[in-house]
Amino acid sequence: MENFNIDPSIAYDVVQLPSQGLSYTNKKKSVRVGYLTAADENVLMSPNLINGEAVIDELLRRKILDRDLDVNELLEEDRQAILIFLRNTAFGTIYKVKAVDPKTGENFEQDIDLSSLKTKEFKLKANENDEYTYHLAITKKDITFKFLTQSQENELLTIRNSATGNQVSNVITKRLEMMIKSIDGNKDPMAIYQFIQTMPIKDSQDFKKFVSDNKPGLDLFIDIAAPSGEKVTVVIDFGVEFFRPFYGL
Repeated sequence: MENFNIDPSIAYDVVQLPSQGLSYTNKKKSVRVGYLTAADENVLMSPNLINGEAVIDELLRRKILDRDLDVNELLEEDRQAILIFLRNTAFGTIYKVKAVDPKTGENFEQDIDLSSLKTKEFKLKANENDEYTYHLAITKKDITFKFLTQSQENELLTIRNSATGNQVSNVITKRLEMMIKSIDGNKDPMAIYQFIQTMPIKDSQDFKKFVSDNKPGLDLFIDIAAPSGEKVTVVIDFGVEFFRPFYGL
């Protein structure tokens, strides 16, 4: 870890990154993160931030102390690990989830312990370009890809929200364009673009499932018991709601 000077009055801890830093130029596997303070409550209560995802980005900019890791370039899974650290150390590990009882159709709430979340085993091996390989079963093509950063996810969100009326959003193909770096060794962006436009949906769906199943990160799916006794699987959401229960305290 780079030896950046940190104000000795700042309390912090080291958070291990689920991605192991494999996608970052500096290969940073951990980052120093400051604890939330009374001053950070100003961010949580800020009227111009409270109703949008900007509050999450602002917290990360404030609390990540290592300056050689751009907040906007963080992988989603690494952001999640840092947010869990911030929430656990500030408010405790108990988190209330909402779900619907599949037997009765009634809403219910249940507490879960965020400290029980496990990091998924990451088995993929990157090539010399820090890219991962995948074989498309229908077209018989070998592709290489990278996981998306938060800035890329934000760009996709902007594209999705910009579609109005009867406009068709191209967010699906744009996501593939951002991820896929070569097709049978061809790195030409135009060739990749043209291939994606005619990519069989089976290849597209299988590839996206492969990415979802194999990307580094935390296992955010938790099984809980509904009042009827039925099992319900819930997923942790890292939007504004992650900190909302504490607004106004």
